[in-house]
Amino acid sequence: MKFRDILKLVWALMPFILVCLGLLSIVIAAFLVASPLGWFILGLALIVIGYILSPKQDKTA
Repeated sequence: MKFRDILKLVWALMPFILVCLGLLSIVIAAFLVASPLGWFILGLALIVIGYILSPKQDKTA
């Protein structure tokens, strides 16, 4: 891959990268408040990322 292709890929994935970084900052803040809260928020963040990455079904039936 050329450098320009890598930049295009990063630019296309930028919204997902920003969502992941935002969730990561929330998880870190929750761990700083309380450990059980941090684990709970981490679980919720993993569910959200799994939902984003899951394949969507077409509703054009």
